Amino acid sequence: MPEPMLEPRPRLYHALSSYYSMIARLALVEGGIAYESMMIDIHFRMVQQQPDYVRLNPNMTVPTLVLPDRIIDQSRDIAEYALGVSEAAIDGDTKSWLDLHYGYPIEELTFGGLLARNPMARIMIPKRLESVRRRLLERAARNPDLAKVYEERAAVFAGRIHAFDPEAVARLSETRRAEAVGFLDRLEQTLRDGRAVLVPPAYGAADVVWTVFLARMEFVGMGAELQKRPALARYWRAMRARPSFAPADIWTKLHVFRLIGGMLGVG
Repeated sequence: MPEPMLEPRPRLYHALSSYYSMIARLALVEGGIAYESMMIDIHFRMVQQQPDYVRLNPNMTVPTLVLPDRIIDQSRDIAEYALGVSEAAIDGDTKSWLDLHYGYPIEELTFGGLLARNPMARIMIPKRLESVRRRLLERAARNPDLAKVYEERAAVFAGRIHAFDPEAVARLSETRRAEAVGFLDRLEQTLRDGRAVLVPPAYGAADVVWTVFLARMEFVGMGAELQKRPALARYWRAMRARPSFAPADIWTKLHVFRLIGGMLGVG
């Protein structure tokens, strides 16, 4: 009697340093879902903009989770899938925490701080963004079937060039840092009752995304803000101690050599 065919494992396209990839990895580990890791270089070779990848994920972002019957190209949806919940059935508190998290432009915190502190970055990053914008328009011309999505992505980069204007970036950084501190205050207030997870009784999607957010606070040099808030500090220690944290490869600091290794396909 022939053995039943095994369903292929999900394939996760992701990048080591990508914030939203970390959310996907953490959710999949927490959900006990084994996956095939497809690590791509989003910085040097910019694989996410190559036509084959664009046909998988027209947003040209990571992560992307390829399932036998569908493709999920948003980290929020991947987290909900991994933890066995749906947007339609999710409880109100979890939805509020997810909406709050995904309404915040994390890249403006990450790169805004870098540009505000580093004069060289204020010169180089806008030039890099403009180079990427032009490359997207060139790809639009070479790939007529994908022209619309390339042009839309080029418009996103035009917006980033405006957002990271060297003259305004210090103010942008201050704004995003103040907003982040406000989130920490809200988390502290919620956790003061001693709860172990954001939405009791069980660990869920809200814990996934806010764990990665807290890691980003450390990444951008705001870790001391966590320690000022006792309930939040307790929660952060507990999240870092979970068996999922290390396998999900959540970055609390920049790993330069691993980043380079990922670009070279050896990390």
